[in-house]
Amino acid sequence: MTERLRGYAEVVSAATLWGSSGIFAVHLFRLGLPPESVALLRPLVGTVVLLMVVGLTARGALGVGRRGLLTLAGGGGLAIGVFQMAYQLSTDAVGVPSTVAMLYLAPAIVAVASGPLLGEWPDRTRWVLLAVTLSGVWLTVFGADEVPATFGSSGLLWGTLAGVSYGAYTLFGRFAAPRYGSIPTVVYSSLGSCLFLGAVVPLTSGGLVLPSSGAAWTLLIAFGVLTIAVAHFLFFDALAHIDASRASIATAIEPVVAAALATWLLSQGLRPIGWVGIALVVAGVAGVGWTTRVSAPES
Repeated sequence: MTERLRGYAEVVSAATLWGSSGIFAVHLFRLGLPPESVALLRPLVGTVVLLMVVGLTARGALGVGRRGLLTLAGGGGLAIGVFQMAYQLSTDAVGVPSTVAMLYLAPAIVAVASGPLLGEWPDRTRWVLLAVTLSGVWLTVFGADEVPATFGSSGLLWGTLAGVSYGAYTLFGRFAAPRYGSIPTVVYSSLGSCLFLGAVVPLTSGGLVLPSSGAAWTLLIAFGVLTIAVAHFLFFDALAHIDASRASIATAIEPVVAAALATWLLSQGLRPIGWVGIALVVAGVAGVGWTTRVSAPES
């Protein structure tokens, strides 16, 4: 498997895990955890697991120097921390479909910014695939049964911020992972996000609320391990091998997974327009995979 195909497979795997985020979050809210606490506890659990695994298997990989540490913990930590807060608050305010709709401003932001910031200018094929994929995302979101996608002022604010910060940490990961390595990028960025959220959450919610039952703790630990420790490692490792716009389009498989899980676990099916949207997303993501396969020998 070429490096590009490996990166593409890792992005799709990470996005598949992220597709379960809304299910985890909704159930944790129902078990009494406020969104601000979930925003902190989720990356905290994931970061603790990352530190344990890396400490046992690859401790030497964490040496990046003071400047690298400040870059990764500061820049990556800020981008991920803002995203975590905005995503949970948007999910609580307007639900999963509306949040996902706003979240997928990110691929457009990445496609526009990756040229001037990273020197990775998307070609015409990439723009077409982006348009197909984003159209599919929105049709999937608005084709959900029993979950009307409505935007209030708070939902619009938090959802837009989630999309912008998602794009920001995709761009940051593409900058940092090839320079510092995947392991330092994911570990120090996750650690920085915990420090940021640890300072912000008490100011915005009045204090951290811990799970009150074994079921809530189990759900939280699974949430952190799968969608932070595993998914972030896969995503940042992928960004060491493929360009930012390609990775960002491939993450659009996330709402397909979210829709499938909502249908199965929450009895929130899709109207026909939603299934058309899923078909477009799959076509767009598959198109990115095909262009990755075609262009890989040239690299």
